[in-house]
Amino acid sequence: MILTNRLFVRVAPSREAKSIYIFCEGAKRELDYFKYFKELDSRINIEIYKLHPHEDNSPTGLLAIAENCIIKSEENPNPKYNFIEEDEVWIVLDVDKDKSESRAPKIKTVKEKCENTANWHLAQSNPCFEVWLYYHFHSDKPVFVNSDKCTQWKQLVNESIVGGFHSSRHPIFIENACKNAESNFKIAENKPDIGSTNIYELANTIIPLVSSKLEKVLKEIED
Repeated sequence: MILTNRLFVRVAPSREAKSIYIFCEGAKRELDYFKYFKELDSRINIEIYKLHPHEDNSPTGLLAIAENCIIKSEENPNPKYNFIEEDEVWIVLDVDKDKSESRAPKIKTVKEKCENTANWHLAQSNPCFEVWLYYHFHSDKPVFVNSDKCTQWKQLVNESIVGGFHSSRHPIFIENACKNAESNFKIAENKPDIGSTNIYELANTIIPLVSSKLEKVLKEIED
């Protein structure tokens, strides 16, 4: 079984189609994951912002970056992206508690922005992005010691998926992840419960854009 991107076609995207702008606080794993779908078909209008090392990737820092890239104003006449009414903005965050609990109010600020702005959305994983990766191959929420720790989830993903999760081929199972994550999703204390992620909502936006390519690659795998 070989999972490759053999169907990648370099065709300029059409601006008539809806664009999805994704801002992730993770500078590597999340970026590589979502880039898979952009590279699956270059006609798909998915833009994943690449954080620079000096940029503030805290929840409110990421929000400020998104606003600067999207929102046109007198102070910001030429934002990075040409956002139109049908487009969507997604901010992808981890719950990942810190000792000072400084993240919680920052995430609340981001959540309020998204709730009060059309087509802006917040996708959270508790405690980290690896929760979403886990559901690509597993249908049940795991129970283990220190399940609120990112390090433990990273270890679980590496050990429960043969060879670990590879963003060059495993995102093809996004439909499985969407189904599994949604069926295990639960809100607790106004945020995703431990072992929950609502990235499936972002996935539900991406899947229709790449469905024909997904089907072809999955058929190759079956054959």
